[in-house]
Order: sequence, then structure tokens, then C-alpha cells
Amino acid sequence: MSSHAFVPFNAPPIPEVKHDRRLVRRYLLQSALRFNAGSLLFLSLAIALMPLWLNFGTAAPGEAESRRLNPYLVGGVVLAVMGWFALMSSGIARSFLARLSEEGKALCAEAMASSVTRRIDAPFNPYTTFDLCTESLSGLALGTALGYSGPPAFFHDPFKGRIVLGRWRPLALGRHVEVRVSSDLGPSCHIELRCRPGLAWFAIQQGESLKAAEMVCVQLRQHLARHASALEAARRERELERTSLQARLSALQAQVEPHFLFNTLANLKYLIRTNQQTAQDMLDHLVGYLQNALPDMRSVSSTLGREMDLVSDYLSVMRIRMGTRLRFAVDMDEELRRLPFPPAMLISLVENAVKHGLERASRPGLIIISARCEVTKAGGLVSVSVVDDGVGLTEQAGQGTGLANIAERLLLLYGREASLSVEPEEGQGVRAVLTVPVKGNHA
Repeated sequence: MSSHAFVPFNAPPIPEVKHDRRLVRRYLLQSALRFNAGSLLFLSLAIALMPLWLNFGTAAPGEAESRRLNPYLVGGVVLAVMGWFALMSSGIARSFLARLSEEGKALCAEAMASSVTRRIDAPFNPYTTFDLCTESLSGLALGTALGYSGPPAFFHDPFKGRIVLGRWRPLALGRHVEVRVSSDLGPSCHIELRCRPGLAWFAIQQGESLKAAEMVCVQLRQHLARHASALEAARRERELERTSLQARLSALQAQVEPHFLFNTLANLKYLIRTNQQTAQDMLDHLVGYLQNALPDMRSVSSTLGREMDLVSDYLSVMRIRMGTRLRFAVDMDEELRRLPFPPAMLISLVENAVKHGLERASRPGLIIISARCEVTKAGGLVSVSVVDDGVGLTEQAGQGTGLANIAERLLLLYGREASLSVEPEEGQGVRAVLTVPVKGNHA
């Protein structure tokens, strides 16, 4: 049954293909030479072993003369076999040309070549590319696509960046594909792919090398493209998460209590008329507060020293406003100032202590801010505590943009590695402890 029996009745007609006559002549001659070269090799081996067969065993003197080879007979047999092989090779080659015509393909140089080369540009470094090639070429799917009964016979050398696969071992005897990954240093490299014939060089080439090279090339390109697409999708997802994280952090940090600024300006306006020296001190602390607070609104990182300066300026302004009702102390080693620390969190704890602890009390109060660093296996932990001796925990002490805001930002920045604890202090007041991890060279 011809191949046309499986073509649908409504399929478009296959255009008639005319092969290049020079390529056809070259292909027929090449096929005859290759086939006869293999045949001569086989006959030469048979003729070389013929005397051993003739002299095998014992023979009478008269029989030894009759066993001698007749050179004319041997020559005639060789010529007859070569002629028969030439006709056979011509028939096989012409059958291949007819099959190409039925498929609508023209004979090309690579279809009649025993060795075919391809080059692939990979967007990864040589080590990643070699691992991806090994993963892609050693599977059952490629062996089935190449017509093997199972996974291909496989060899790889990671030190030379070389991979060889074929139908059977030893790989060099049969038709095999050799893949070499370049050792270029950089974010990308290239792959040299070559299909080698082995002993199939003596056979009539019917596009097997081209088919194998194209199949392996397509397999590698698709696998590399899928991996690159997955990495790009992961990179875009991380970028979107980072952008979303920054947007959420900026929105949370922008939720500043405006009453502090309005009340301070109103108090400053009154002091300018009544006590210019105190007004000057309040203005200096207010400027220092704004210089440290404004960058926090635009950044997701700060230092412990800057956050402590912000708190000190804030409490200095509040001490002028509240008078003797507010006292504060800051306890921190100087070497801790350079440690990274999330912005606008410590000031929120201090604002809570003033607003919900001391302003509600009818007596003078004290706020103590201290910081310490603890070294761990993963790096380090920085703990900052804010302790007040005010009225203690009340129902209003965690509402608004205070503690819930800090907890959400900590979760966004550090996951479960950071913590915030708010507990009643012994006797009276509240102790709030903010703990964040410190990694890298800062630990």
C-alpha cells in the first residue's frame, strides 16, 4: 500500500519537487562507492580467511593442488558481486529520492551526508547548560523519538563538557550524536552538536544523520527554552512581589499621625511669643525629627542609629510640650548604630508609649529605650525595647496604625524571623520588644 492511501481526500496537493541533477548524480555515485567499499571490505576479509579454510584439516598431496584458488574465478566472483551491489545501491538510492519527492522535499547536501553539524546558543552558563543537556538527552522520550527501543546508550564527561548518545555500545561503532558545551566564561555559552555515522559510513545515506541531528537539536532547544521561560516567569514573579512589597510598605509607612505635627506647630507658635529660647530648642528638635522621618517615608531600609536619633528628637519635642510629666533615657552601644533596622517602627512604639501610657497618667512618667545584639548561627538578632511606667495596657493601646501596622510590615520584610511582643511591665507600665534578624557582614 502506498503512502498516498493515508492522505485525507481534502488535503492540499503536494507540489511536485524536482531534485538538483548534480546532487542526484553525486548522491548515486556516492551511494555506489560507499556500498561497494563496504562490500570490498567484507570480501577482502573473506578472501583473506579463505586459505585458512582450504588448509583446514589434513589432505592428500593430490587434493592440496585441487584446493588452490583460481585467480580468474576469484576475480570474476568479485566483479559479479560488485556489479550486483552497484545495482542494489542504485535501487536503494532511487527509492529514497522517490520517497523525498512524495513528501514534497528536495534532495539537499545534508540529507546525503554521513555527518551533520548544528550549533545552539544557550542563555545559561556552561555548567547549567551541561546539566540541562544531560537531563534532556538521557530520557526515554528522546530514545523513542529517534526510533530506539528504550533510552539511548549514554555517555557524558562533565570535565570536558561532552555528551555522546547512540543506539548501542560501543557508541563509536554505530551512528551516534556528540554534543559539546563550550567552556566560555560568562552568562551564556553555545552548544556544538554533530551526528557521526560510525560503521554506517559504508551504508547508503538516507537522511538518518540529518534526522538524528534535527531531533536532538529540537529537543535541546525546547528544553532550554522551557527552562529559560520558567526562570523568566520566576524572575517576573519575584519582581512583582518586590514591587508590591515596596508599595505596601510605602503605604504603611505613609500612615503618619498628623496630630503630632499640628500640635507641635501650634505649641511652637505659642512659645515664640512667650519663650523664644524654648521655642528655638523645640524648632531644632522638630527639624531633626523631620530630617530623620522624611527619608523613612521613601525607603524600606534604615539604621538603628538613625531610628534612635528620630526617637530622641521626637521625645525632646514632646518633653518641651509635656514639661515635667515626661522623662526619657536612651541606652545603646555606639557600635550598634550602623546595624540595619526597618524604618518608622521604633518611633511607632515610642508614640504608643507617650500617647497611651504617659499622656493618660496623672503623674510624671519615664520612657527607657534600649538596644542589644545577640549573635546566632544564622547571623544575629537585634532587639530594641521600649519600656514606660504609664497606665499600662488598655483597650485603646493597640488600635489605629500602631502595633498592627508594625506586625504587618515585619511579616512582609522578614517573614517569621522577626517578632514583636507587648507585655505589661512589673508594677505598672508596658514593655514592647521589637526583634529583627541581622544577616551578612552586619551580623
